[in-house]
Parts: sequence; C-alpha cells; structure tokens
Amino acid sequence: MTKLNIEEYKNNIYHDAVRYDDEHWWKKDDIEFWKQMLDESSGKKVLELAAGTGRLAIPLIRNGGKYSGIEISPEFTQRANKKIKDQYFDGTVHLGDIRDFNLNEKFDLIFIGFNSFLHMLKDSDAAACLKCVHKHMDKNSRFMIDIFRPDPLFLYRPEGMRFPTMEYIETKTNDLINVEESNDYDPETGINKIRWYYSRPDKKDERIYDFTMRMYWPDTINRLLIDAGFRITSVWGNYEKAEFDEGSNLHIYTVGI
Repeated sequence: MTKLNIEEYKNNIYHDAVRYDDEHWWKKDDIEFWKQMLDESSGKKVLELAAGTGRLAIPLIRNGGKYSGIEISPEFTQRANKKIKDQYFDGTVHLGDIRDFNLNEKFDLIFIGFNSFLHMLKDSDAAACLKCVHKHMDKNSRFMIDIFRPDPLFLYRPEGMRFPTMEYIETKTNDLINVEESNDYDPETGINKIRWYYSRPDKKDERIYDFTMRMYWPDTINRLLIDAGFRITSVWGNYEKAEFDEGSNLHIYTVGI
C-alpha cells in the first residue's frame, strides 16, 4: 500500500466515523442489491473499495461473503473492523489507498459503492484505481461502480446559496443536527466543490466542512474503463437493474476482463 496523507482526512466529513454513521442512518436502499450481486457472482470472495465504516461489510458477511475492504480514513477503518469483530465475523477492512493497493489475491466481486468513485478527482487517479482492480480479477470476476448521474439542476445552483441537505440525531448528545449545503461546480474539470454547514438548535454553523467530488459523465466512465482493459457488460440506472437512460438517477457499471 502507498503511504497515506493522513492530514488530508483530519478536517473533513470523513474524519468522525460516528458522525458519519449518524448522518447516513437512512442509506439502506442498496443493501439488498449488493447482497444479490454477491449471490450472482462466481464465488463468495468480495472486495469493497472505499469501505467506509462497514455499512455494507456486515450484511455481506452475513450473506456468506468472504469479505475484504480498503479504506483510506483511519477512523473509518477502525470503526469498521470493530463492527466486524463485535459480531464475531471473519473479515478485514485494510487501511489503504484504492489508487495503490496489492492484496495478492483474486476476488469474485470487487465493487465501489455510494459515489465513492467520485473522489477520483483526476483521470490519473481513476486510472490508477482501475489498474489495481484489474490485477485482482480473473476471467470470472466482476467489478462494479455505483455513482449518481450528474444532475445539472444540482451542479448549476447559484454559487454560495445554501440548500437543506439532511437532518439527523447526534448519538453523543441526542441533539437534532441540521445540515445545509452549497456548491461550486467547474464544468471544465468536472470538479464540484461542496460545503456543508452544521447547525444545532442553539448554535448556527457550529461546524463547516468542505469536500470535493468529480462528476463523471457516461462518456468519461466508458473511456476510462475501456482504456483500463475492461469489458463493459451492463449499465443500470437504479438498484432494480433498470437499463440506464437519460432519466436515470444512478450509473451502475458492471465490467469484466
């Protein structure tokens, strides 16, 4: 694994693992989908890239998956492995960079879910990740990417204007936390700079965090996958496996080698 720039993760939304779980209490709509993808794979060995706090690790292990994950945030990695250990499950989330990893084994299913691929901000980042994935596959393996389809109504909002994003209950205090969002999109680079403003009932803008994502349009993803030596076998627009079209909210790619 490459040496990580840990400082990069100390002041953004991926630092506090408990807060991240609090914020994403609602994200459950893909769990049955990934369990089905594992069931339909050639075997049970599964590798999750950008594994987070173990949200998908636990249901996949329960479903018989021989699970490994890679996660760049030390706090997330620690929390994910604690969840696995607390369930007395076998499985490991490795601290590492999905642009530079080598586990010296092949997997039946490799996937990167819930928009995590959007943190590959440059073509070179994406290419490095895909190169590593390719090395961990054989002719029966599948690699899958789950990202949202870029929405111009979201990207071209007035710069600096705030929009409601979410509300959640903070575990540590039981307070209701309100999160607003602003963004600044650069169509030349595809980079979307996002700012989240956290407020509680007695304190507005208690915390402000910035993070960056790259918006991947279909032609770009197609090019990157083909250039990396993959064969695209399907592109779905939702977790019900509807064919991708202009009205789809998601891009879900399945590729082989």
